[in-house]
Amino acid sequence: MNAMAELSDKRPPAPAPLDLVQAFINTADQETGSDVLATPQSLRAWFLDHRLISRTASVGDKDRSQAIKLREALRRATRANSDSTIDDRTIRELNQLALKAQLVVAFADGGAARLDPSATGADAGLARIIAAVFVAMLTGRWSRLKSCGNDSCQWAFYDASKNRSGRWCEMADCGNDAKGRAYRARRRAVAGTRSSSH
Repeated sequence: MNAMAELSDKRPPAPAPLDLVQAFINTADQETGSDVLATPQSLRAWFLDHRLISRTASVGDKDRSQAIKLREALRRATRANSDSTIDDRTIRELNQLALKAQLVVAFADGGAARLDPSATGADAGLARIIAAVFVAMLTGRWSRLKSCGNDSCQWAFYDASKNRSGRWCEMADCGNDAKGRAYRARRRAVAGTRSSSH
């Protein structure tokens, strides 16, 4: 099964602009090992598809390395939204990437303020993703972007449940797999306890 194709239809996407962050995190498929950002050229294509850079911008190996670093830091941050607190390493990496992003407050024609990158090229593309995280935090939606609790999946999904208790990208696949593994582990533990008592 191609999880990238399969999982894209499992839950409704996050609302804008958080959907950009979700799509960015989900460029890597943990189950198949495929990566939409496998080369600088594919990263450039992804940026262009999402209108994050100008058509004249170039993207190199260093830019790809920064993009992967941001993606994985954001994946860990969504994991913290699911079941833990965010670790110091992730905070440090996000702060370094945010500093490089050179985000500034700008005002649109209608007078509304927004965060815009003063950086150019790939740095501007990454800055727009970081700005989307910031906006999602301001609106209270960030905490709903979670990483699937199935370790072999880790797909970013938007938890629209009222009590924010979603744990898997889809209950039918990842949820049932996780519950099945937990059940088998309990049975093995019970069997081990019985055999050691004889």
